[in-house]
Amino acid sequence: MSQLNIIGKHVRAGILNAQKRSDARRQALAQAEKYNVVGAGGAFTAAYEQLRNAAENTDEHLLLQNAIRRFFKQLFIVRDETLVRQSGTELVIELTFAGYIPNDNVAPEQIEAITELACQHYVAFEKLQKRRSINADRSTSWVLETLSVRVAQLIAPKERDVAFMDFAYEYFEQAIPRDAVSKTTRDEYGAALYVAIHRALMKSDAATARAGLLLRYGVSVEHLDQFVAYNQKIDALLQGSVDDELYRIVDRQGAPLRIVRRMIETREDVPELLLKREVFLEAFEQQVAKEYTNIMGRINRAIMRSVMFLIITKFLIGIAIEVPYDMWAHGAILWQPLIINLFFPPVYMVLLRFTLNTPGYANTSALVNRVDTMLYSDSTTLVRRQLGGRKYSVVFSALYGASSLVVFAATIWILLLLNFSLVHIAIFFFFFSAASFLGFRLSRMIRDLEIVRSASNGLTFVRDTIYLPFVVAGRWMSDKYAQVNIVSIILDMLIELPFKTILRLVRQWSAFIDDRKDRIT
Repeated sequence: MSQLNIIGKHVRAGILNAQKRSDARRQALAQAEKYNVVGAGGAFTAAYEQLRNAAENTDEHLLLQNAIRRFFKQLFIVRDETLVRQSGTELVIELTFAGYIPNDNVAPEQIEAITELACQHYVAFEKLQKRRSINADRSTSWVLETLSVRVAQLIAPKERDVAFMDFAYEYFEQAIPRDAVSKTTRDEYGAALYVAIHRALMKSDAATARAGLLLRYGVSVEHLDQFVAYNQKIDALLQGSVDDELYRIVDRQGAPLRIVRRMIETREDVPELLLKREVFLEAFEQQVAKEYTNIMGRINRAIMRSVMFLIITKFLIGIAIEVPYDMWAHGAILWQPLIINLFFPPVYMVLLRFTLNTPGYANTSALVNRVDTMLYSDSTTLVRRQLGGRKYSVVFSALYGASSLVVFAATIWILLLLNFSLVHIAIFFFFFSAASFLGFRLSRMIRDLEIVRSASNGLTFVRDTIYLPFVVAGRWMSDKYAQVNIVSIILDMLIELPFKTILRLVRQWSAFIDDRKDRIT
């Protein structure tokens, strides 16, 4: 077919509506008075945020949202309603100083809307703290996650993402037969599919998916009982197997949609291109080539962030554990294990970069064919062999387990030859596993663009055999580290909270002095 199918027509209409909303917002912002941020501390705040983000190693598109959540978490801990009623202005000042938003870019109406959201969520926070039937940490997380996402959307709206989400949801709802996903009800399927698309295609965190679902179902924090009930359902969904099953399917089949999303983000002429099949497919193929180039730049930047994360974390652990242990157990610092533990994981990560390559033309051709079917064909249902993963004999699982033990045993033997103690070996395993998992995440950035899996060569076979056991261990540690990020807690309590409190007092004192000067006649 050369004409758009129903999904193609819907995505075109959605993009046009998103462009109209975006243009109207920009025009209104251009005509509105902007809030100008002045004062001291901008350079220090920006430098601290770079350090803080390196310690947390968060995806770039989540940095603004996470900074907002930290701001309100510290504010709610103080439990001062007066500060909450001023939070819109204070947040904009901090985000501007930190470099998340440019100066003179936020209108007073946006600040008022932020403050209103903060007050609504603070009221809910106070009420939930008094409910003995709900875990306080859990309810606080609900409130802060929802608030941070909503405020981030107010500061930096993404109308095109809404159009893309609607497109992806409609496509996968038709492409994935309901019976392909086991143990699911209709209601659960819809919510699970929505979360899976957020996780696989938007790279959203749980907070973004949670806020999106609450908005989708019209749940407000002002209706507290409903807010609690839906959040409990969302928690069960995020921890369930249905979401994981759908995530794997969407992730495997998501490469062409990721390319379409980039086109929607970067090109204004997509609605016109969609009307001409051959022209759109040619533009799509050109976008694929651009993404191949861009992905390597993103990987290089991600490696730099990961190396900084490893060095900062290792430096703190070395001071807190390794050096004191050496002085206690050996009476002196053992420099060889210390230096190896410090430099080997970052160097290993950099070396992993040379094993990563962009997909070939066969993948490009398959992407073009898939998007052609997606937007211009009457049939969009994926066949069973595309949906399901491969099935392997239990023998392979046993061999994998045995090879993992061999890899771990060989590593321990080499470290013992280098005079590592058990503590040094544990620290090496921790950081080498973390580096392996971070490197695996980099390889997934390339797989996000693959619909035809590239064949392994000798180098990648050896790499995967050796580092896959450490990847599994690194993922487990990453999940635990994300729950209790010791480095982030130290930075928050010892640096960020007192530092930003002092800056806030300095700004208030400066405003007071200016007011006193104005009164002198």
